Amino acid sequence: MNTRLLLIVTLTLVAWLHSSALANDNRFDGVWVGTESVTRQDYHGFQHSDPYEHKTAAKIVIAQDGALLGVLEGYGPGRYTDVKRVGNTIVFHAGNRTGQLSLSPDGQTLVEKGVVPGSVIMGVSQRQGASSAEIIYCEVC
Repeated sequence: MNTRLLLIVTLTLVAWLHSSALANDNRFDGVWVGTESVTRQDYHGFQHSDPYEHKTAAKIVIAQDGALLGVLEGYGPGRYTDVKRVGNTIVFHAGNRTGQLSLSPDGQTLVEKGVVPGSVIMGVSQRQGASSAEIIYCEVC
């Protein structure tokens, strides 16, 4: 009888631990809108321009607890399949493009850092439909 009770308790505990480890964390999920700031520098042989900044609208869609990521507007549009999530950060790759999205502690702001060949991208987005209409701009250091 004790062996049977121990087995039932063990199986219940394992099932509970497994289900709590797989608990959904959908804080990233949603449509994020904001502005991307890109720093560029033109090269023509040995001559090059001073670095200059270009800003563009950005719209990023995230689903399935951060496993699916798509850029609808901005630099590097398309669906990203190489997506890794660690804590409050998502890192994504496609070809020679790479990016990192970090979620603010309150879950309302997404900070983007990325590299597209020849450019450095930084941006801040808020959830679409957020109560605050203010978008924070990040400058490339």
